Amino acid sequence: MLPYKTIPVFLEKIWGGTRLLNYYKNIEGKIGESIEFDGREHGIPLIIKLIDACDDLSIQVHPDEQTAVMFKDGTCGKDEFWVVLDCYEDSYIYWGFNGIYDKSRIYEATLDGSIVNMLNKVNVSVGDCIYIPSGTVHALGKGVMVYELQQSSDVTYRLYDWDRLDKGKKRELHIEKAIESIKPHNFISLSDITNIYEMESKGHNLITIGNYEYFKAKYVCLKNGESIIQACDEVRIITAIYGHGFLDFKDNRMLLKKGDTVVLPEASDECVSIIGDGMLRYIEATV
Repeated sequence: MLPYKTIPVFLEKIWGGTRLLNYYKNIEGKIGESIEFDGREHGIPLIIKLIDACDDLSIQVHPDEQTAVMFKDGTCGKDEFWVVLDCYEDSYIYWGFNGIYDKSRIYEATLDGSIVNMLNKVNVSVGDCIYIPSGTVHALGKGVMVYELQQSSDVTYRLYDWDRLDKGKKRELHIEKAIESIKPHNFISLSDITNIYEMESKGHNLITIGNYEYFKAKYVCLKNGESIIQACDEVRIITAIYGHGFLDFKDNRMLLKKGDTVVLPEASDECVSIIGDGMLRYIEATV
């Protein structure tokens, strides 16, 4: 089987925007998510998205496997990993609690919105890499656009949605399920955030940026004419986030440009060659 480009699925969101046009996506309306890869149809437990948050997302949490099964909301949890692709100078995320709170206090705070004052509000920069394990309360802030790698689950429990209206109605909250899913002792440290461009500036062009239980991620930067030979020893999903280059497999050459996601199927004893043309930056995801 040859490497192939995926066909993205676009989802309009109340908080979406138009920046996916910068990634050569043919979109109309306020698109919040471009689902680049959904591995469930191939038996690969990964989903990859480009997310454009032009407004604050809801304060939310994802369950782990045990909690999802208990609520009959699937059979796996939902850990996530973000790489910031674009943001405003003062952009931020909400990421874990800023203190130790019991669940009764958290529940009360969801009712009046004061839960936002209990969360770490963290300024972010382009290139920041952020891991969000299941059970961590979080939200993308206004202006943040990310590459997202996640487990293959669609389950999100909203705690607070800014009292905004969607088509004249408030969106559904899932407070009881969310409270049960929260792991208030998940430790969050700013030192856990790494930045791909800071590492690149120090001469690192092939970087492991995520090595977690359910998925792994690498960042690669290839300058003009530089190449990397990649073994096809497992399924790899490559998403170009800057520039363009080429992917050679046997006698086939594929153009790889910003916004493309390419699946490299497992093929024992085979390899691909990826070549920078000008400059190519991409993220590689594996299980």
